[in-house]
Amino acid sequence: MADAEQARRVYAGETMSQRIQRRRTTLIDAAIAVVADRGWRQLTVERVCESAGLIRRYFYESFADLDAITEAMIDTVADQLLTLVVRNDLDAPRDELIHTMVGEVVEYGIENPAHVRVLFGEMSSTTAAAQRRLAAIGRIVQILAADGRTIHHADDPMIDLAASLLVNGSTATLLDWLDGKIAISERQFIDDLAALWLLVTEGAIAQLARRSGPR
Repeated sequence: MADAEQARRVYAGETMSQRIQRRRTTLIDAAIAVVADRGWRQLTVERVCESAGLIRRYFYESFADLDAITEAMIDTVADQLLTLVVRNDLDAPRDELIHTMVGEVVEYGIENPAHVRVLFGEMSSTTAAAQRRLAAIGRIVQILAADGRTIHHADDPMIDLAASLLVNGSTATLLDWLDGKIAISERQFIDDLAALWLLVTEGAIAQLARRSGPR
């Protein structure tokens, strides 16, 4: 009862629960910044707290250890990207659907380059983190493949192949473009990447048609 009352107590306009959640978010953002700037091997509790401007006690208030905050980082970025990949307008023309989604993902990468590097850049330094990241990327691939099955009324491994190719290939390409290795404008990058998505998608559809046609 006392704990519940304390959690509801307001200080500076926030309850204790709200303050804990705010500090947790600040720590996750700080950890993402550390990894993006220094790499996974430089991720330590001390560096996260320094970047967040918080003492160690507040780190352990939300996270048991580095593995716990690593999982939270990866899940946070994956969830944000999933909101862009999951579409509610699957009946829209294919080229418009693809162009809109690609454009939103690229804009996310421009606004949050550190987040993109955490999920798709340098490999994590621990087995647990690497497995979590692979699982997060796998979730994005599965969502894209599920949309493909819904749109094309088909259930074939070709759809999984195309989804994996598009997600993994596009994210690596996005990182190259953000790093200046592909010297084209934002608009051209979005247009060209969306065009390649459309080519792969239509190629997969054609292959499915050939596979299901008369032999």
